[in-house]
Amino acid sequence: MEATKHNLTTTLRRVPLFADLSTEEISLIAEHVTRLRHERGSVIFSEGDVCCDLLIVEQGSVRIVKSAPSGRQQLIGIERPGSSLAEVPMFDGGRHLTSAEALSDTILLRLPSESFRKICLQNPELSLKVFKVLGSRLRNMVQLVEKLSFSTVRGRLVAHLVGVAEEIGRQTEQGIQFELIENNEELAVRLGTVRELISRNLGRLHGAGLISIKKRTVTIPNLTTLKNEVDAG
Repeated sequence: MEATKHNLTTTLRRVPLFADLSTEEISLIAEHVTRLRHERGSVIFSEGDVCCDLLIVEQGSVRIVKSAPSGRQQLIGIERPGSSLAEVPMFDGGRHLTSAEALSDTILLRLPSESFRKICLQNPELSLKVFKVLGSRLRNMVQLVEKLSFSTVRGRLVAHLVGVAEEIGRQTEQGIQFELIENNEELAVRLGTVRELISRNLGRLHGAGLISIKKRTVTIPNLTTLKNEVDAG
């Protein structure tokens, strides 16, 4: 039991939200925390569910999506180890605004909302960190609305390809190459559109010589030229 508690406090110490807390404060949180395990593809919570806990990703990754009445989904974000989930409904007492799905076998830390609110009241510094997380979430949402409102599907797709190329692309004789991990359906969810438009625009970019796709390997002959298409898109 002591070993398990030690492992838990060590894990909590690595969470950015709790990094500056004292050993006593970390131990206090650990007393209320339990672990939840979710297999890949399982639903962690659904939009409209009652929110009772703060959840923190310990291992794995979680996809957060917003659904429309038509069934279409919009990717809100991918949360990885150290990220917290469900801060907004936890504080305002409302229901979950989004749905969460485990992208891989995932372990979550569960802290009951009432316990976390009490800890925040006793630790103003922790409250400020929570506000910072919420502020970052709001900023990301505004940027997402801006992208969906003021750019075309082609423009969003090109911007995404450029971003992935800059992040993980490798230079080859043919240009910058990277593996496109997401399929067209997943790209459609990320970019707020439908699979058919993703397929059509990838085909057009390929036909124009701006990209080359073989299986799931994307080659960008000239990244600067492709960047210029973001505004044109």
